[in-house]
Amino acid sequence: MTFDVVFLGTGAAVPVPTRGTTSQFLDIHGHTYLIDAGEGVQLALRKNHKRFQKLRGVFVSHMHGDHVLGLPGLLSTMSLLGRKESLDVWGPPELGDWIRRTWKAIEAHMTFEVRFKTWSDTTPLVLLESEKYRLISIPVKHRIPCCGLKVEEHSLPWKLDGQKAAQAKLPFHVRQSLKRGESADFEGQTLDPSAWCSPPAAARSYVYSADTRPCASILEAAKGATVLYHDSTFSDADQIRAKSTFHSTTLEAARLANQAGVGTLLLGHISLRYRNLEELKTEASQFHARVEVAEDGMVWRVTSS
Repeated sequence: MTFDVVFLGTGAAVPVPTRGTTSQFLDIHGHTYLIDAGEGVQLALRKNHKRFQKLRGVFVSHMHGDHVLGLPGLLSTMSLLGRKESLDVWGPPELGDWIRRTWKAIEAHMTFEVRFKTWSDTTPLVLLESEKYRLISIPVKHRIPCCGLKVEEHSLPWKLDGQKAAQAKLPFHVRQSLKRGESADFEGQTLDPSAWCSPPAAARSYVYSADTRPCASILEAAKGATVLYHDSTFSDADQIRAKSTFHSTTLEAARLANQAGVGTLLLGHISLRYRNLEELKTEASQFHARVEVAEDGMVWRVTSS
């Protein structure tokens, strides 16, 4: 089952050709979502050959321009291309009114319904509960109301021994129960799923911190996470600047990842003042073993190994 993140923009406030503003394309179990929509997101999606007409939803972390300015144009283009299916957009309370005013000003005609839904900036909130995964917003510590996002698998199926089940002539409903990890009655016996199936793969999770200072909510959400993408706008030498702007340093991100027992830490939202990305990685590696610096166009496969 797919669980990929494509980094469309990994830079801080100002976009440049090599590093755009924040946006990510999430593909989980064949369902696709957009995480933030910085300026130029349409071009980044096309450059990375990602079909945005089939998006199931868009998550907006906060109302700063480098996370949201690309959204009105993207939605308008989806309409121009004839989308009919409704779309969920999760974000702060101001988002819906701002988008509608923008559309009115440019006389955009929308061919599909955009359902604006508000996350909570005080408590984690389940935004979407699918059969085998969920999306959860996470309040974080920034200059304005802001939320990160946790994407996690759940209720993954057990792998049935098909040959053994066929030989025993197990009916469909019994097979389905076993694949859910449930015992099942068949011909006077209670079948244990462990005798007929291999256990499910370990559930994977991806945590996106958005713009934030290190905070307890992200630490809690990231506990045991497969991958954490954390705000790393500044190096440790600029920690005073990080505090005053409510961002994080590479060392702060790495300390949090280490405390949470994260599998892989991805450094993102990188300020343009840093040219040597290897130095940022080396700095963070002092506190966490598996560190990478996210770059535009990078595809990260969330794997349990």
